[in-house]
Amino acid sequence: VLSCSCLPDLREDDNPPCTAGNQQAIERQCNVLKSDKFKECHSLVNPDDFIEICIYDMCQYDGMKSALCDIVQVYVDTCKNHGITIKWRNSTFCPLPCPSRSHYKDCVSPCPSTCSDIFASSLCEKTEECTEGCECDDNYVLSNGNCVPLSSCGCRDDDNNYYSVSSLWSKSLTSK
Repeated sequence: VLSCSCLPDLREDDNPPCTAGNQQAIERQCNVLKSDKFKECHSLVNPDDFIEICIYDMCQYDGMKSALCDIVQVYVDTCKNHGITIKWRNSTFCPLPCPSRSHYKDCVSPCPSTCSDIFASSLCEKTEECTEGCECDDNYVLSNGNCVPLSSCGCRDDDNNYYSVSSLWSKSLTSK
């Protein structure tokens, strides 16, 4: 007969490290997951555990908004895995910062147009799901991670090799 004795659990208490002054405000913010915006997913993904984690993290980090946004993102991703897409970001609630000459969209192509392939987004596999993210403004395309004017892109030769404007400029100087 095997006999085991358990050691006492000496871990710190799992109560959130809130101050009396910020606990209610933090709970109110985390309870956004119970709002109508997320209601469609509640029957598939119970928000209570996410709210508990949100409260703990926000208390731990003194009400830091990014903790709230991170847990809401995890909840939305979990809902998406169950087939429910929730549009939840806006300019005042957890906005996604975008680089200059680009803007946030809740559904961007996974194949953005670039200088080397300006038709990429229209030729992208239609089976690819869109995702939220930043999209270059009209008449701008990606080049090395930045949105640049379409007019500053290079061109392709007959063998489909891409040449940037700067490489074309230097070639024209050296070929003279």
